[in-house]
Amino acid sequence: MRTLCRTTLLAGIFLLLAGLFGQPLPVVGASPTSESTPEINCWDYKVYLPLIANGQSNQISSCLNGEEAQLADLINAYRQEKGLPAVSLSQSLTRVAQAHVRDLYENRPNTGECNLHSWSDKGNWTPVCYTPDHKYASGMWQKPAEITNGLYTGYGYEIAYWHSLQATAEGAFTAWKFSSGHNAVMIEDGIWKGMKWGAMGIGIYQNYAVVWFGQESDPLGSVSACTR
Repeated sequence: MRTLCRTTLLAGIFLLLAGLFGQPLPVVGASPTSESTPEINCWDYKVYLPLIANGQSNQISSCLNGEEAQLADLINAYRQEKGLPAVSLSQSLTRVAQAHVRDLYENRPNTGECNLHSWSDKGNWTPVCYTPDHKYASGMWQKPAEITNGLYTGYGYEIAYWHSLQATAEGAFTAWKFSSGHNAVMIEDGIWKGMKWGAMGIGIYQNYAVVWFGQESDPLGSVSACTR
């Protein structure tokens, strides 16, 4: 869908808890102005609510750049304001997140009906055209396991963001915080209540930012800031 705004923000999350429910959840509105509308006025941003889950050893990057580290800090500080513990940074989920933002930027799999949670056929993973009807959701659930060669076996849940100029930690966090669906994932509210996130991966590259959450702790351990 085309928007004529100079600066357009696009955020997407997957809310399809296949591991917890027998069938896909209905699409839920996640707009700061309307709970029933899947997209917002063009001067704000658009929100789509599809979801991912499940947990190769893609040697993209196993460290966090400055923006990625800042985003992790913003999310954990926000959780602590809500009385929730900080989520441990995960090397496995960070590999997934960083692989995805680069795939989104370099290969643009999110075209036509394929939304922001799609993956191209240009990497060592199974390509996915993720559509609003969740028909190919199983391809998304497998991504953490694919990217880590099965080392991270739990489900993974992604929130994603796009900016027409440059994705930043502050921009992504603010968009998610004021989107009810994304906010609920970050602070384990609504249908996410009691999820007790045990791992978090961050990826920011060019126009894209994504965060992956998982309940299981990461057998590969944590990830630290990149050294110059």
